[in-house]
Amino acid sequence: MKIGRNDPCPCGSGKKYKNCCLRKETMSIPDRIKQAVKESGYNEDIGNVFANMYRYMERKQWWGACHASCAALYVCLSEIGYKPKLCIGEVLGQGLYFDHSWISLDDKMIDLAISMTLLGGVPASGVIILGKDIKTGLPPILDYGVPGRGIEDQAKFVMELPFNQYMDSFPDEKDGLWGVVREVLCADVNIPSLREKYKDTKRFLIRHE
Repeated sequence: MKIGRNDPCPCGSGKKYKNCCLRKETMSIPDRIKQAVKESGYNEDIGNVFANMYRYMERKQWWGACHASCAALYVCLSEIGYKPKLCIGEVLGQGLYFDHSWISLDDKMIDLAISMTLLGGVPASGVIILGKDIKTGLPPILDYGVPGRGIEDQAKFVMELPFNQYMDSFPDEKDGLWGVVREVLCADVNIPSLREKYKDTKRFLIRHE
């Protein structure tokens, strides 16, 4: 059944459809990310970081770049005063297990890369911002941190590689993933200082029994 613009929004917000989900459907993904952050009660700065990271990933066609995007995002969030957790583990979706990285902030999931998979950029889900899919407003449909087959060679390599070495070795920017941090924060950064600050960073293996 077609929903009229002036009908109550089916999401249950109590607003008219034109002032709620219809408006969101016509927004760009970066703007929807910012709106999701605002609705979650967080400051605008974190929404700008998420939106800038998404724009970078889209422009560079960063399909399947979950490990790289999360490493850069971890530094960006830390630099603006948050305390993110850099996570790696298995995810179950549509009967398939795959290795993946994501960010946890205040025990809420952040996953931009899930919307740009290795399958030509086909999304496995909408962007996950602070525990909710920005398309549906609901928790993720995927099961994160499942006890599946165990992470495989590439994910093991990423997990065991020293953080600075991983950040330095990214090939698409002159300064590795530190260059991505600079672009996402829209600020000059002192890379030697960042390397010292984050040299002991570890990815947490998430595995819910």
